[in-house]
Amino acid sequence: MATPQDLKIAILGAGMGGLTTALALAEKGFKYIDVYETASDLGFVGAGIQLAPNMARVLDRLGVWQGIEAEAVNIEETSVR
Repeated sequence: MATPQDLKIAILGAGMGGLTTALALAEKGFKYIDVYETASDLGFVGAGIQLAPNMARVLDRLGVWQGIEAEAVNIEETSVR
């Protein structure tokens, strides 16, 4: 008999939300997870990502925050246009 972990899951977008969702599902034992992204390159684009404290806690629970924090910088100033 099939279990929920046997579901085939499609995640649209390889951004922070999509990749975090894929990681969280894998941690829960889901086996068939595909992440789809339209961008041909996932490299640096010169933009920053600001993470709220609750997102940092989620990433910490998933065991990946330490590596992200090592690359992070504190925001010195900001502007809204």
